[in-house]
Amino acid sequence: MKIPEKLASFATVLTETVQPSLIINGTIENTDITDHKFAGNPYWLNEIPYPTTDEGIPLRLLAQINFEKISTPIPDFPTEGILQFFVENDDVYGLNFDDQTMQSSFRVIYHERIETDHSKLLEDFPSFSDDDYFPIPKECALSFKETSEPVSTNDYRFNKVTNLHSLFDEGKYDEYDELTNEYTELYNGQGSKIGGYPFFTQEDPRAYGQHTDLDVLLLQIDTDDSLGIMWGDSGVANFFISRENLKKRDFSKVLYNWDCY
Repeated sequence: MKIPEKLASFATVLTETVQPSLIINGTIENTDITDHKFAGNPYWLNEIPYPTTDEGIPLRLLAQINFEKISTPIPDFPTEGILQFFVENDDVYGLNFDDQTMQSSFRVIYHERIETDHSKLLEDFPSFSDDDYFPIPKECALSFKETSEPVSTNDYRFNKVTNLHSLFDEGKYDEYDELTNEYTELYNGQGSKIGGYPFFTQEDPRAYGQHTDLDVLLLQIDTDDSLGIMWGDSGVANFFISRENLKKRDFSKVLYNWDCY
């Protein structure tokens, strides 16, 4: 890990924050029902009610990860089963501004065991006609590359380990930028990924002390021109979970956030 000279005094604490992650790469193509994917049709059992909002509006598959097809899993994440992320197909992509953990207009669902008898799987999926309200316009197949990264500058924990944000309280904005610019270029948290640290165009929703137990980046989907992915004005979406619940495979409390420039 490279630490810029201007942050050399923080080398030890920053190195201690390093976490593994899986960088997600995508290609626009059709997928099989149990494959990793952005958008497209989900793996879904006939016997289970399809996910909807509280008002009965069908949710749309945002992402699906089949952990049985990941050759290099990262610690505490599943090694089997399928994890899915659904959002409402509306103008705010299912974001609940009052409570970002309330799974009414979004849903995170884990299928621990994968049914191999495809006659038991749903084939008649809801149709979504207004693609203008969905950030991923075309189905994408996914692949993963293992890496590791230290805390990103706009993750709230960067301030906890360096206290450099105190420069903002003193109005020393240029000094902060001078100290962190090179580090930000190296470790900005951008890109689609599982694990590691997030990127925000605005600020970390956990910055003011709420939901700090949700310390694991479960999934990040970044704007990607090559795939046509666009969150508002070149934004990014993130899902966070506590490590305890991740280990228990309990996805009932997840923080969903997206922001843009």
